[in-house]
Order: sequence, then C-alpha cells, then structure tokens
Amino acid sequence: MKSISRTLTWGLAGSVILLTIIITLITYLTLNNTYKTFFNNRLNSEIETLVSSLDIHQQIIVLDEEKLNHYYSYIYSGHYFTIISNSQRIQSRSIWDFSLVPQHHLPAGKRLRQEISGPDDQQLILLSQGFTQKGIGFTVTVAEDVSVLTQSFRLLTLSLVAGLIAILIVLILLQQWLLKKSLKPLVSLASSIQALKSGELTTLSTSQTPKELMPLIETINQLLENTAELLQRSRNATGDLGHSLKTPLAVIQQLAQTELKDNPIKSQLLKQTNTIRLLTEQTLTKARLAGDILPGAQFDPQQDLMDLIHSLDTIYQHKGVRIEWQPHHWPDRLNINREDALELLGNLLDNACKWAKSTVLLNISTQANATRISIHDDGPGIDDTQLHTIIKRGKRLDEQVEGHGLGLNIAENIVKYYKGSMNFEGHHPTLGGLKVCVNLPKLSTALT
Repeated sequence: MKSISRTLTWGLAGSVILLTIIITLITYLTLNNTYKTFFNNRLNSEIETLVSSLDIHQQIIVLDEEKLNHYYSYIYSGHYFTIISNSQRIQSRSIWDFSLVPQHHLPAGKRLRQEISGPDDQQLILLSQGFTQKGIGFTVTVAEDVSVLTQSFRLLTLSLVAGLIAILIVLILLQQWLLKKSLKPLVSLASSIQALKSGELTTLSTSQTPKELMPLIETINQLLENTAELLQRSRNATGDLGHSLKTPLAVIQQLAQTELKDNPIKSQLLKQTNTIRLLTEQTLTKARLAGDILPGAQFDPQQDLMDLIHSLDTIYQHKGVRIEWQPHHWPDRLNINREDALELLGNLLDNACKWAKSTVLLNISTQANATRISIHDDGPGIDDTQLHTIIKRGKRLDEQVEGHGLGLNIAENIVKYYKGSMNFEGHHPTLGGLKVCVNLPKLSTALT
C-alpha cells in the first residue's frame, strides 16, 4: 500500500540531498577557481617584478639582484625562477640543482602554465611567458610551492563537505519533524475513524482540524448522519409494523376462538396466527436491542449480549431454559458489525432455546486471527445424516417445535458474508444436544 508519509519523506529527502550536492559542487568549483586565480595573479606579479629587474647590455641579459625578493636566495625555499634566451640561462639560487621547464624559450606573449613535482616533494605551479626586448627574445619562468596551501585547501574542502553533511542531517531531521507534525491531523483522523468503526465515536471531531481536511470530515459526518437517519427510519418502520400487526392478530385469534368453535380449521388458524405473533415479537425484540447505535459499530459482548440473553430468558421463561455464560472470558469487541452479531447470535440462541430442555451453554473466545463462538444445548440433538439439511432455507426437522425454518439459514448467510465458517455436531458429548461452532476471521481481512 502506498504511503503518503514515505513518499513525502523520500521526495523531500532526495530534494535536500540533491540541493546539498549541487551547493557542494558549486562551492568547491568556486573555491578551486579562486585558488587558481590567486596563484596566477601571484605568479604574474613575480614575472613582472623579474622583467622590471633586468636590462639588456650588448645583447646580454643583466639582472639586478638587489631588486629581487630575498626568498630567491634560500635553497629550496619554494620560490624559483629561470630566465632563458638563445645564448643565456639565469636562475635563482633557491633552485640549486633542480631544473625547471620549459628548457627552451617561448615566443613573445606566449604563456604556459604547468603543475610539476619539485625538490623535497614540493608541489610546484609554474608560469612561463615569452618576452622580446631590444631584439632579444627570452622566456621567464617562475614557480611556487603550493603544498601547504593545497593541504589547507583540501582541509577546507573536507570541512566544507563535513559541514554540509551535518547541515543535511539537521535538515532531514527537521524535515521529518515538520512532516510528522503536518501529518499528525491525518494520523488523528485515522484513529478517529477506527474509533468510529468500533462504535466509540458517533461523529468525527472538527476541532483543531486543518482547513484542507474539513471538507472530507464534514462529508463523512454528513454521510454518517444520513445513514443513521435512514437506519432509524427503517427500525421505526419495523417497530410500527410489528405493533400494527398486534391488534389484527388479536382480533383474528378472538374470532377463531368464538366463531370457529367446532370448525376443523380452528387449530390450524390459531397455530399460524401464533407463529405470526412470535415472528412479530422477535422482530420487535431485535429492533429494541439494536437501539440508537452507529451504523458499522462493532459488537460489544459485555453490553449487547447481556441484553439479548435477558430478552431470550424472558421469552422462554415458561420452559425454564437457562442460558449459561462466562462474561469475564469474553473479549471486549467481536470482529463483526453489531447488528449482524445480534442477528447471528439471536438466531442461534433462539434455535438452541427452542430445542433445549433446560440448559444452553454459550462460549466466546478469541485467537490470533479469529473469534470462536460455540453454542450447545441439552436438547435431543440431530442425527449426523441430517446435519447437512438443517441450514436449508425454510427446512424444519420437527414440525412440532414452533419456528419458521429461517434462523440457521440467516445465520449461515451472515457467517459467509464475513468469510467465516459454521460447523455442527449432532450430539454434544456432555449436554447431548446440538453444538454449533462459528469461526469469524479478523475484520481487517474478512471483507477484502
């Protein structure tokens, strides 16, 4: 999955690194050019000094040594010169037995710049230039040791690179801090959506929200409000329909009792109206249990299941059926929508209570990647040969037990929607009745 944070991090970090490299190259080239320009100007000045210190008498070059800098008098001082003509060669005492190039003179106005190794491992920069005076052509060559300055330049370059790297690291850290701070509203929004998903929130907060995210949050809140309103209308309509059916059913039952005393269809009519009444009561119970909840909220066993069990205890109190459970072992949340969980557990527990003699056992446990729900009853159980037929829509194995044959089929459809599984055991080894096991995967992977 593509990450905005990772994309921005690499993009901005790459831009900063590229910019730092460009600045480093420009700075290095500027310093190097300054370094070369400095020595060129320095050597040009030395050549001008030498030319101004010489004269030509009778076709012979005469050099006034008193005008020369004193460092030309010390052997291997790092400052050297030679003056070469067709018949003459003059060199500084500092050069001693070392030979500078060029060995021949250059044409007038011609320049030659070189870098060579000098005596005592010195690094020399040479500048030669050709001249003509009084018909005599000669070449002046000056050289200077740049070893110390070159080392200083290298240290300066390394210091510059180290400083830029340090600045780069600081900029990247600052960038990460700013990026994290800038993306904090998105992280907060993701947490709020997760809380919304689990039912802890009903709307997304707009306080301290960047204006760029306001349209998104307002749209989500509007969708939540519209969905909740439509869901509430549906529940109200279901409740109104259930209540509206009560009076006509009561009238039909009353008429059947009084007007069809000896009619053979009396018992069948009363049985069917009683079935309709039970279905109506179940529908009203589900609508009441659903209550005013957020669409998409996850199922909270500690709260929601207690209400469901209490309602079933009330419905089947005439049979003396008891639902046993261990709420301290239940997870805080199930990986299933609250309404779907009420539908699923309501149908399974209702089916178990219908067949049970006195006990229904409910267990809920969580594993690494799934939630396991098991419901046992102490009823007659089911033969193994009939297990594959009990989830068929409208199929009832015993017509003497009230029901409409849809409960297990509805439960199976809910489990399939969440990509889970539902298994049956015809006879529980302890209680003897039917055992139903439901396995639901994690919600994050269930609906992909």
